[in-house]
Amino acid sequence: MIQLRQSETQRQQAKTSHLQYQLALFERRMKVFDATMTFIALVMREAQIKTFEPLFGLKANTAESQWLFGSDISEYIDELFKKGNRLRTIYATRLPGDITRPEDIPVDAEINEWFSAQVEKNLARDRFLKYMDFREP
Repeated sequence: MIQLRQSETQRQQAKTSHLQYQLALFERRMKVFDATMTFIALVMREAQIKTFEPLFGLKANTAESQWLFGSDISEYIDELFKKGNRLRTIYATRLPGDITRPEDIPVDAEINEWFSAQVEKNLARDRFLKYMDFREP
Protein backbone atom coordinates (compact mmCIF):
# COMPACT_ATOMS: atom_id res chain seq x y z
CA MET A 1 0.00 0.00 0.00
CA ILE A 2 2.85 2.36 0.84
CA GLN A 3 4.54 1.59 -2.47
CA LEU A 4 1.29 2.34 -4.30
CA ARG A 5 1.06 5.75 -2.58
CA GLN A 6 4.70 6.51 -3.34
CA SER A 7 4.21 5.55 -6.96
CA GLU A 8 1.11 7.76 -7.24
CA THR A 9 2.97 10.62 -5.55
CA GLN A 10 5.84 10.26 -8.01
CA ARG A 11 3.41 10.34 -10.95
CA GLN A 12 1.79 13.48 -9.57
CA GLN A 13 5.19 15.10 -9.06
CA ALA A 14 6.21 14.23 -12.62
CA LYS A 15 2.94 15.65 -13.96
CA THR A 16 3.39 18.83 -11.90
CA SER A 17 6.98 19.22 -13.12
CA HIS A 18 5.84 18.77 -16.71
CA LEU A 19 3.10 21.40 -16.28
CA GLN A 20 5.60 23.82 -14.71
CA TYR A 21 7.95 23.25 -17.65
CA GLN A 22 5.13 23.87 -20.15
CA LEU A 23 4.15 27.08 -18.36
CA ALA A 24 7.72 28.39 -18.35
CA LEU A 25 8.11 27.49 -22.02
CA PHE A 26 4.79 29.13 -22.84
CA GLU A 27 5.81 32.37 -21.12
CA ARG A 28 9.09 32.55 -23.06
CA ARG A 29 7.34 31.72 -26.33
CA MET A 30 4.69 34.34 -25.61
CA LYS A 31 7.39 37.03 -25.36
CA VAL A 32 8.62 36.12 -28.84
CA PHE A 33 5.07 36.06 -30.19
CA ASP A 34 4.27 39.45 -28.60
CA ALA A 35 7.45 41.01 -30.03
CA THR A 36 6.58 39.65 -33.46
CA MET A 37 3.01 40.95 -33.33
CA THR A 38 4.20 44.33 -32.03
CA PHE A 39 6.52 44.65 -35.02
CA ILE A 40 3.76 43.71 -37.46
CA ALA A 41 1.40 46.20 -35.80
CA LEU A 42 4.02 48.95 -36.12
CA VAL A 43 4.36 48.30 -39.85
CA MET A 44 0.60 48.26 -40.28
CA ARG A 45 0.16 51.49 -38.30
CA GLU A 46 3.00 53.42 -39.96
CA ALA A 47 3.06 51.72 -43.39
CA GLN A 48 6.79 52.44 -43.35
CA ILE A 49 9.90 51.98 -41.26
CA LYS A 50 11.91 55.15 -40.81
CA THR A 51 14.84 53.86 -38.73
CA PHE A 52 16.68 50.67 -37.88
CA GLU A 53 15.34 50.77 -34.31
CA PRO A 54 12.21 48.62 -34.89
CA LEU A 55 14.27 46.12 -36.89
CA PHE A 56 16.90 45.84 -34.18
CA GLY A 57 14.11 45.54 -31.61
CA LEU A 58 12.55 42.67 -33.54
CA LYS A 59 15.86 40.82 -33.68
CA ALA A 60 16.68 41.46 -30.01
CA ASN A 61 13.23 40.52 -28.71
CA THR A 62 12.96 37.34 -30.79
CA ALA A 63 16.53 36.06 -30.45
CA GLU A 64 15.41 33.04 -28.43
CA SER A 65 13.09 31.86 -31.19
CA GLN A 66 15.66 29.43 -32.55
CA TRP A 67 15.63 27.52 -29.25
CA LEU A 68 11.95 27.86 -28.37
CA PHE A 69 10.35 27.02 -31.71
CA GLY A 70 11.00 25.01 -34.84
CA SER A 71 12.99 26.49 -37.70
CA ASP A 72 9.77 27.68 -39.34
CA ILE A 73 9.36 30.46 -36.76
CA SER A 74 12.97 31.64 -37.05
CA GLU A 75 12.57 31.70 -40.82
CA TYR A 76 9.31 33.65 -40.46
CA ILE A 77 10.98 36.22 -38.21
CA ASP A 78 13.82 36.52 -40.74
CA GLU A 79 11.22 37.14 -43.45
CA LEU A 80 9.59 39.85 -41.33
CA PHE A 81 12.99 41.45 -40.81
CA LYS A 82 13.87 41.37 -44.52
CA LYS A 83 10.53 42.81 -45.59
CA GLY A 84 10.76 45.42 -42.84
CA ASN A 85 14.27 46.33 -43.92
CA ARG A 86 13.05 46.72 -47.51
CA LEU A 87 10.42 49.18 -46.26
CA ARG A 88 13.16 51.05 -44.38
CA THR A 89 15.24 51.20 -47.56
CA ILE A 90 12.29 52.53 -49.54
CA TYR A 91 11.76 55.22 -46.91
CA ALA A 92 15.48 56.10 -46.84
CA THR A 93 15.65 56.51 -50.63
CA ARG A 94 12.66 58.82 -51.00
CA LEU A 95 13.00 61.75 -53.33
CA PRO A 96 13.10 65.36 -52.13
CA GLY A 97 9.74 66.42 -50.79
CA ASP A 98 9.29 63.01 -49.11
CA ILE A 99 8.13 61.42 -52.37
CA THR A 100 8.43 57.68 -52.90
CA ARG A 101 10.32 56.77 -56.06
CA PRO A 102 7.94 55.44 -58.74
CA GLU A 103 9.78 52.11 -58.98
CA ASP A 104 9.34 51.58 -55.21
CA ILE A 105 5.57 52.12 -55.13
CA PRO A 106 4.53 48.60 -56.22
CA VAL A 107 7.10 46.98 -53.91
CA ASP A 108 5.98 49.15 -51.00
CA ALA A 109 2.33 48.28 -51.65
CA GLU A 110 3.06 44.56 -51.95
CA ILE A 111 5.02 44.48 -48.69
CA ASN A 112 2.37 46.45 -46.82
CA GLU A 113 -0.36 44.13 -48.13
CA TRP A 114 1.71 41.14 -47.01
CA PHE A 115 2.06 42.59 -43.49
CA SER A 116 -1.65 43.34 -43.39
CA ALA A 117 -2.51 39.74 -44.31
CA GLN A 118 -0.38 38.49 -41.42
CA VAL A 119 -3.01 39.89 -39.05
CA GLU A 120 -6.20 40.04 -41.10
CA LYS A 121 -5.97 36.41 -42.16
CA ASN A 122 -4.41 35.30 -38.84
CA LEU A 123 -1.34 34.07 -40.70
CA ALA A 124 1.07 35.19 -37.98
CA ARG A 125 -1.06 33.78 -35.16
CA ASP A 126 -1.52 30.46 -36.94
CA ARG A 127 2.23 30.01 -37.38
CA PHE A 128 2.74 30.28 -33.63
CA LEU A 129 -0.40 28.44 -32.53
CA LYS A 130 0.97 24.93 -32.96
CA TYR A 131 3.68 25.78 -30.43
CA MET A 132 1.48 27.58 -27.94
CA ASP A 133 -1.84 25.73 -27.86
CA PHE A 134 -1.85 23.60 -24.71
CA ARG A 135 -5.55 22.81 -24.68
CA GLU A 136 -6.36 19.18 -24.14
CA PRO A 137 -7.14 17.37 -27.43
